[in-house]
Amino acid sequence: DNDFTYIMNLQSVQEIFDYLNEDTALADVLWDLKGVQVHINNFEQRLFQNKIFLVEKLMTYFNQEYKKLIKSYMLRYEIENLKLVFEVLQGRKKVENLMDHFFVFNNFSNIDYQSLLKKKSVLEVVEEIKDTKYYRLILPYAQNEDEKFNFYVGMILNKYYYYQLIRNTQEILGDMDKKSIELLRRKIDLFNLEWIYRGMKYYDISKEEILNLVLDYGYLYNYNKLKDIIYKFDLNNIQEQFIHTPYEFLFDDKDNLDLFMDIRIDRYLYYKSLNLYNSSVLSFGKIAAFFELIDFQIKDIISIIESKRYQMPAEEITKYLIRKIKVVV
Repeated sequence: DNDFTYIMNLQSVQEIFDYLNEDTALADVLWDLKGVQVHINNFEQRLFQNKIFLVEKLMTYFNQEYKKLIKSYMLRYEIENLKLVFEVLQGRKKVENLMDHFFVFNNFSNIDYQSLLKKKSVLEVVEEIKDTKYYRLILPYAQNEDEKFNFYVGMILNKYYYYQLIRNTQEILGDMDKKSIELLRRKIDLFNLEWIYRGMKYYDISKEEILNLVLDYGYLYNYNKLKDIIYKFDLNNIQEQFIHTPYEFLFDDKDNLDLFMDIRIDRYLYYKSLNLYNSSVLSFGKIAAFFELIDFQIKDIISIIESKRYQMPAEEITKYLIRKIKVVV
């Protein structure tokens, strides 16, 4: 945590960037950006791209079953690329140097995104990926394209991602690594509870649609329990619904509930991942926890950089970090 404590006390985004580029291992991925004005989204993209390259290097040390699991895990970045294609195609996102915003793979994807971006319609893109697992998922929405296309496709692709990940994890690991499977399923629990809360509060969709879009294979909440939660959900009495449950912290309203919900989920998963990493020996749990911890590291770096825009002091920044850091004032 020393690096985080140090950069929280720096005065500007440029100072943070210079420190990361000169005094940390991130210099390997940031060196060519020195002296260049970088948008924070590009910076975040570069950090996640570094993670992909690191995972690809580690792949050479794993057996075939672990490689299959890691490919399942890394499918999320291929899915993010596909989402970006559709957003650009529909004019919802316009960015300079577009290809710099795509995740680049050596081992995890065979999709030609440059070719997809040349297509004139969503249906043309879908036909181009006819031989992929995404075709049957996206086709029904492409045939009836409307203003909610990107929303539904994004949700369906996320649902597929976690479905294939948990299925492959259970199939390969079985009872060998129950803790890593539990962590994944608890993550699904938390994502489902957040989706139900935000779906009920902000989206103009029915309870049936909210239920149809929940993720499968939660740890504490299966389909029937989620259905019960949705049909009894009361936004005015939400704390009472989850009191004395393992996830009651999620709906604590002492701080801004909407603002801190994602942070609470990440913080819960961070300490679960840290515990799994420290307690695992030569198991997939240690690998999975390591990948998760990289994600949380990136998120905290980005949060600190964002905070500098608002000139927050270090003690205020800690509220928005996933890891808990004590600041001496």
